[in-house]
Amino acid sequence: MRSGFDLFECCFTSTSSDSIPKEHSLFKWRIFPYKKLAKFTNNFDQSHCVGKKGSITEYYGKLEDGREITVQCFKEDKRYILQQFINETVILNYLPHKNIVSIYGCAFHHKESLLVHEYQSNGNLAAYLQSEKAENNTLPWHTRLDIAIDIANALNYLHCYGIIHRNVKSSNILLDVNFCAKVANLHLSRKLPDGVPVYATPVTSDMIGTCGYVDPELINGRLSVKNDVYSFGVVLCELLSSVLAKYLVLNEEGNLANILSRKIENQALVELFDPRLGFHSNLKTKQMMIATAELALLCMKCPQELRPNMEQVLEILNSIKPGRYQTNSYSTKALKIFQYAELEEASNSFDNCLGMGGYSSVYYGKLKDGREVAIKCFHDENKREETIKQFMKETEILGLLHHQNLVSLYGRTSRHSNKHMLVYEYISNGTLSKHLHESSSGKLPWHTRLNIAIETAAALVYLHDSGFIHRDVKGSNILLDEDFTVKVADFGFSRSLPDHVTHVSTNPVGTRAYMDPDYFESGRVSDKSDVYGFGVVLFELISSIPPGSMEGTNYVTLAHFAKRKILNKELKEVVDPSFWFASDKITMEMVTAVAELAFQCVQCPKEFRPSMKQVLDTLEGIRKGTWGFNQIT
Repeated sequence: MRSGFDLFECCFTSTSSDSIPKEHSLFKWRIFPYKKLAKFTNNFDQSHCVGKKGSITEYYGKLEDGREITVQCFKEDKRYILQQFINETVILNYLPHKNIVSIYGCAFHHKESLLVHEYQSNGNLAAYLQSEKAENNTLPWHTRLDIAIDIANALNYLHCYGIIHRNVKSSNILLDVNFCAKVANLHLSRKLPDGVPVYATPVTSDMIGTCGYVDPELINGRLSVKNDVYSFGVVLCELLSSVLAKYLVLNEEGNLANILSRKIENQALVELFDPRLGFHSNLKTKQMMIATAELALLCMKCPQELRPNMEQVLEILNSIKPGRYQTNSYSTKALKIFQYAELEEASNSFDNCLGMGGYSSVYYGKLKDGREVAIKCFHDENKREETIKQFMKETEILGLLHHQNLVSLYGRTSRHSNKHMLVYEYISNGTLSKHLHESSSGKLPWHTRLNIAIETAAALVYLHDSGFIHRDVKGSNILLDEDFTVKVADFGFSRSLPDHVTHVSTNPVGTRAYMDPDYFESGRVSDKSDVYGFGVVLFELISSIPPGSMEGTNYVTLAHFAKRKILNKELKEVVDPSFWFASDKITMEMVTAVAELAFQCVQCPKEFRPSMKQVLDTLEGIRKGTWGFNQIT
């Protein structure tokens, strides 16, 4: 996108009344005659004045079609004012977004340049917070959190195009009738030069912003999108306290980041919070506000490399809203956004493929800090929408959940990147399927298999307790490290399960040999669908038979085969012969018990299956020798 001055450098040489330079045909909006705007605003009467900021005066008006408008008048005949005006018109022309104020048109009159914006009936956030104090009413916390998410959405969108707002503050955040936030006043914004990475920090001597919101790093000339992140952290503090930044600092010593840090250290955050927000009587609200305060502090970290970017901030806010968050953990949860060139170098141009699937390929890599990684590259070409959906689903789940038996996600590329990649910890020992069906190093011993079953069950219990269904439980999604510790992977098909809901309806996905028949036929998936897939894994562990290898028999799947043999009292045909003939009596009892448990896991209808918590308890009982066949039936 060309800068405003490049595009309009010669546009404003004429100053005659209502003269419209021909270059304005580039605009997609309307060029208003000055006289019409005067009519819409009652000749710019003082009663229509809704605000004044430096050299810009704003008036309320109404168009012929009934739309309410705000007219911004840039009055001074100074080149920098003209440049600011051009800046805003170009940015708003080419970057429409639901959380950025819309521009309807512009006008020119002598030494005046005028912009016509949509009018927001609830004014700006700063004015609203100040009026709350006077009128003794307040926006509820969930509305404030939605406002924060709206602002983060807008800033993330701008940053993706290399645009730095440079004046993020509550008075530049407008609120519509439904309290949806719209970021306004982009006339001070700067676009990073073409070819300069979004997260670069070019040096500038142009110090612009408002005291209390300005990033201290900008004083050293470090211009970057992280300047906006700092200012956004200040706005979060205002939303938490209902007090504008200048007053927050006025009553304390030091800057706002230091004040916030001290209150967190002294466990005195509630001193900052507006008591009218109800956190004293609502623990969930209090937890959400504490998490937001910790995020605010993270946004104001110095140096700016310690701050998350706005894409990460948005993810964290979206995790706070449904309550799936942990306080005191954002410094580790904010995922790194990797550049393509960085991952290309780490993987030696993606020359070591670890595996391929229908949606992605996985490559080995090594980061500059020495960490070994598995880089999952999604196939974008034909199903981009589905690709982004899976990409963001895995990011969301593994950004929220942390468990010793879930694979760790180190970071990802931007969702707006042409190449969608996830960067995982590298698990050196391959998949369970590989060890059961392809390994040439000998069979896994029974106690190792039982431990794998227990650790996989523990991961699924944690996942279900957190409100998620995996939907693709299978041997190739169970990774093993050098100690044969389980790391469950691949959350691209996962779904959240709302509280008090037993199932959700969705198109069946997954691997047929592991797929719950009830889910396949009805489209209704539940946590019991994962139990079915886990039951197939148990049969795999005791039999060493690949679930998809039943061709040439009368059995459609391994589960079908194993159930028939158990019902016909032919368990020997299910169990790996090495366990049946060469093992001691105790081992055979354990193998038989696991077969019985697997049989229960694959029952239909799903109501006959145990929960994963019952499965885990039973497996641990089997390992201890305290399990009985009728324990869960």
